[in-house]
Amino acid sequence: MKSFDQLPDYKDLQCLWKQERIKRPTPDLELTPDSWVERGAEVVGWWISRLEFWLSESGWLRAWLRFNLIVSIVLASAGLLLLPPVTRVLEQLARSSHWLGEIFGDVFTLVTGLPPVAITLGVLYLGYVAYRRFGRKRLPHRGGYQGGYQNEEYYQ
Repeated sequence: MKSFDQLPDYKDLQCLWKQERIKRPTPDLELTPDSWVERGAEVVGWWISRLEFWLSESGWLRAWLRFNLIVSIVLASAGLLLLPPVTRVLEQLARSSHWLGEIFGDVFTLVTGLPPVAITLGVLYLGYVAYRRFGRKRLPHRGGYQGGYQNEEYYQ
């Protein structure tokens, strides 16, 4: 976890949030010889700018939309670049787990097909080997020897 000294400064983060005050829209009263489509587009643009000014005169809404657009572009590009390889890895993992499941299933049916006496003898033998290997190491040594070298004075 980073300390507060290593976090980015507020001024550095502010470059993503470009909030500027919006000027009040004024209609262009000069009539030009435009077609009805161009005049309609101007009217719709003027109406949208009035709506934006009415919703957020300080420019907060525009900055918020710009910031969210940048974040969504970054996340979408990361998703487009990372999703195919991650999908491929998960597919291969699912296939290999299916193969491992088949192998373990075959081994399990082989083991359960053995007579119970053979299984019991195998478990007893494994228990004996485990006892000899791990059980003796944990028992303290008997006798006068308490650890270290037998002749410690010899090396001094």
